Amino acid sequence: MRLEDKFKQLNQEGKKAFIAYFPFGFPKIAYTNDIFLALQKGGVDIIEFGFPFSDPLADGPIIQQASACALKQKITVDSFFDNIKKIKKDIKIPMVVMSYYNPVFQYKLSNFFKKAKENKISGTILVDLPFEESNNYIGEAKRFDIDPIFFITPTTSAKRVKKIAKNSKGFIYYVSITGITGPKALKYSDISLHIKNIKKITKTPVCVGFGIHNHQQVKKISSFSDGVIVGSEIVNFIDKHYKQKNFLKKLEDHVRRLRS
Repeated sequence: MRLEDKFKQLNQEGKKAFIAYFPFGFPKIAYTNDIFLALQKGGVDIIEFGFPFSDPLADGPIIQQASACALKQKITVDSFFDNIKKIKKDIKIPMVVMSYYNPVFQYKLSNFFKKAKENKISGTILVDLPFEESNNYIGEAKRFDIDPIFFITPTTSAKRVKKIAKNSKGFIYYVSITGITGPKALKYSDISLHIKNIKKITKTPVCVGFGIHNHQQVKKISSFSDGVIVGSEIVNFIDKHYKQKNFLKKLEDHVRRLRS
């Protein structure tokens, strides 16, 4: 499903997008697909599937540790896509791949997008690729009909916001704080004002990530944005519970509580 279609569907239902992030290979490669399907069953609207990298500049300690755990299992881009291939017939919601530019560059942009298209990937986020250097990336994404998603932060200039808003497809990822991922106290009035200003210049949905870790934050931010992105909280829950009996059911229920 295209991201545009998903947001239209949610809008018709009077809902906002609940987007969940988790990294491939964590806590073990063998768990990845079951976790993916549990998140879907728990009511996640879009899954942001991370491909871990050894130098995760934007990630806080929770996701850094999860990425390090995944990397120890010698994951590759091919193994990432091979795992998706095994469950793609069961995937009913859009998938977004989130990674860093180095693994994608090494794999070759055209090869990466070809594989992504074959495996029903709807969008991509490359955390450390500056917008000003993204022409080739945008071109390949357009060629394979995959949405390139870009960040806007609290410190992004108005001039740059306009350029990013024009080129970000599927949705715009608004970073709620200056800093790294992980549970935070959020200044709702500041975030709301920035979202309002962005939405004055684009019809592309704006979703908020970084720092969101409880139901109250999800509810509040959903009231003035098109969706919320929860990562560290879900990764932390997986880390604490994956060895327990009925883990997948517990994960489903946890997501429902966050999203409800």
